[in-house]
Order: sequence, then structure tokens, then C-alpha cells
Amino acid sequence: MGLGLLVLSACVRLPDAPTLPTNDTRFQQVAVAEPTGLDQDAPQPLTVLPGDVIAVAVISSETTTYEGLLVDETGRVHLPLSGTVEVGGMPLADAERRIETAVRELDRVARVALRITEPGGHLATVLGAVGTPGRVPVTPGMRLADLIATAGGPGEEVEPPDGGAALRIADLSSARLIRNGQALPVSVARAVEGDPRHNVRVRPGDHLHVPFARGNLVAVLGNVEAPTVLVHRAGMRLTEALARAGGLDDAADRTDVHIVRGPLEQPLVYRASVRAIVNGNATDVVLAAGDVVYVTEEWTSHVGEVLTRIASLLTTPATVALAAGILAQ
Repeated sequence: MGLGLLVLSACVRLPDAPTLPTNDTRFQQVAVAEPTGLDQDAPQPLTVLPGDVIAVAVISSETTTYEGLLVDETGRVHLPLSGTVEVGGMPLADAERRIETAVRELDRVARVALRITEPGGHLATVLGAVGTPGRVPVTPGMRLADLIATAGGPGEEVEPPDGGAALRIADLSSARLIRNGQALPVSVARAVEGDPRHNVRVRPGDHLHVPFARGNLVAVLGNVEAPTVLVHRAGMRLTEALARAGGLDDAADRTDVHIVRGPLEQPLVYRASVRAIVNGNATDVVLAAGDVVYVTEEWTSHVGEVLTRIASLLTTPATVALAAGILAQ
């Protein structure tokens, strides 16, 4: 990986960090459109789906009940004597009438009662950074926030092995709910907050993917009390990130904190004075997703030495996880 741009001569002075990432036109961060939510989210009737197990009661001069009838992958169920009947995807009442029509070929006065005993087809899939990924039963009225809660909630907070603030490994802002092969225009983060336009009803067959927060991190390294990684959020500032890393240690240079931004092949490197920010002589710096904040000790000899140290730390993006496997769990 080319990190040659980090190794500069001693005479180079790093530029001051811009207050906002967008103040430097060299930095291009891809903007992600905010999902609009759904205007219409009408409830649907209970349907018979492939994978369901049903019970059929045939009522005539006497009542006969057939238990444990599996709706196969094609949506069909086999009834003794009456043969195979297609019921998959039908509302319960329609499926009941379809079976009754088949039964009446043998008994014209028969009536049929249908119930789902095991809703094996009423499942949604939840994968990624949740407590218990897998297939989740979809119950009538279940909403997106309920689905996440049933799957154990967003990824557990992981304590970095060398201390520091806990890292919640789920990136809800990038999570997507897929239905019929298409991502719905809903924000999972806003659904968890209860926004009705985003906390939509879950349908059987829905697929929810909650990614790990690998690409949405800020790393705080060097002379801080507890080097750590944090999940980035809009508006996160330098002083907040340093505070969540336990603050600067006694040897830290408070006048020359470094911020590495952008792709490591061609990074932008800035400096900021925490002392000036605290004293009101400089504005705090808003961080971008993927930033690395690096604090050196006082009296570091020159800029080239500082950047060489940073380069040695940033061999791969995985170093942002403090090389401790935090995000690999």
C-alpha cells in the first residue's frame, strides 16, 4: 500500500485541520441519500405459505381431521383421497375454499375448516451485526424494530482489550431491509427510534442485513489514555473523540494533534491544537468517517518523524480496529 505521501521532509508544515471536512475541496466523501420512508404500509391478511404445516378438518356426516399437512416448496399440499391442492400465497379463507372445492368432488355437502399449526413459512432472515442472526418467525403486526429486537438487538457493545469506550459494532445507518429483491426506502436507525414511516411492518420472506461498522469508524491512537475506535456519527468533533479515548496522557503534545483523512494511498494529513480549542482561540474540528486521530508526545523532532509513525500504524484498514480483532468477533 502506497503510504509515501505520509513521509514528508522536516521542513513541511502540516495544514491546520478545516472546521468541516467539506471545507477542503480535496476531500470527497460519498454522500448517502437519506431513505424517505414508506407512505403506504397496509396490513396484509394471514396467508398460507410454503413451509407451513396445516390442519384440515372435513365436516360432513362425521368430522375427519388431517393433521401435519406440509405445504411444499411449490405451494401445494397433499390431501388424502382429494389429491394435491395449490394453496401457497393464498389468504387463509381463500385456501380453505380451494381445499373445500377439492374435497367436494368426493362429498358434495362437506365443509372444510383450515388452520395453520406451524407457520414454518412465516419467517424473515436477519444477518450481520445482531445478537442472534438467523431466521426469525414473523408474527402478525411485527414491525422492523420488533424484528431487530427478536434477533437479539443490534450488535453487542464490545470492550476494547486495552480499555476505552465500548464499541457498538452494528452500523444501523447502513442496514437495509430487502423485500422481493429490492431494498425498501427505510432507515433502520430511524425505525429503531420508532419513526412510523420507517418502522414498517415485516413480511415473511423479508431479509434484513445489519452491517458491521467497519467503514464508519474513527480511530484515536497514540498518546491518549485509552486508544480506541469509535463508531462515527454526524457532527462528531475532535474533542469528543479524544474525551471518549480517556483524554490525552501526560506526555501528549496538546498543540499538535494529527488527523489522517481519506484513502491511505493518498491521505490528507492535518494538525490541530487542542490547547487552542479549549482556550477558545480555535474552533473544534468536525471529524469525517474513517478519520484517524493520532496524538504524539511533546517535543517530537519534526513532521517527517510524526508521519512516519502514523504510516507504520496504518498498514491496513484493519489497524483501525487497534489490531485487536474487535470487529472480527
